Amino acid sequence: MATNKLIKHKALTDIDIIKEAKELQKSHLILGDWMINGISHADENTSEPEELIHLLIRQRNFGVLGKLIEGEMLSDDFETIKDYCLLEELYSTKLHSTFFHHENAIIETIMLAAKARLEIVMSEGADFKKIYDLENDNFDISGEIELNELAAIADMSLQSVRNHISQGKAGFNIEQRQGKFYVSVDEAKLWLKQRNSFKPTINFMEVDFRELKDGVLLVPVAKDGSYFNSDCRMAKGYQVGDKGNETHFNDFNSARDHLMMMPLARWRRPNASNNFGIVSASEWKFIPKDKVLTK
Repeated sequence: MATNKLIKHKALTDIDIIKEAKELQKSHLILGDWMINGISHADENTSEPEELIHLLIRQRNFGVLGKLIEGEMLSDDFETIKDYCLLEELYSTKLHSTFFHHENAIIETIMLAAKARLEIVMSEGADFKKIYDLENDNFDISGEIELNELAAIADMSLQSVRNHISQGKAGFNIEQRQGKFYVSVDEAKLWLKQRNSFKPTINFMEVDFRELKDGVLLVPVAKDGSYFNSDCRMAKGYQVGDKGNETHFNDFNSARDHLMMMPLARWRRPNASNNFGIVSASEWKFIPKDKVLTK
């Protein structure tokens, strides 16, 4: 499978996914009609590809955004998306440009990111049977992440990742096999924590249980080791969100809940000079409640 240009995470919204699914469906129906009738009626009374849309949103939430949400996966999702990825690749060629008007790789980017996320969460002992109510979790796990998958989950181009490696900035070893390059999942996780656009994993199913049982709170942690806590409260409350699109919350829990649902958690926190600047989550950690709520 050839890898097309990866799509930035900000272009993987529900709207983008629905548009891509409809384009893929229309292209497939056009080709099918031509095979049978020599003419296409694909635009007439066509139902929406709801199953494809739901699959892509599930895999986006898991792979790109790192949201492990109870019940939000089917056992054959990882195999099914491969088939749609092949169709996307086929219809993206110049041969089919008359009826498939996308030259991007939305499905491929989602698929690659989901494969990388699967390696990460399985290496951390995630119980897929429990989280997603699956009959089995016998996924194809290798303990490695292929370079295209690493680029997809890091929200970087493949060339940017290669540049990091060639310039000695990656800090990990790569192994080449059959024309592809692989990184061990443990080394990949360390590297991803330093990437500004990587979305760390949140296992929503374990949050309430762990917080009640262990007296901890799940909070986002920045690359510098600082984490979201009550010291982040400003005069108008907790200020969270992307620069220019920030939201104020009076109480800590509401702000934390908002951060958990953001694609990438960003919040303002004081530095050594007590100036509040924006930082991004590199990971989420359970931290003792008395260390988070100090005020």
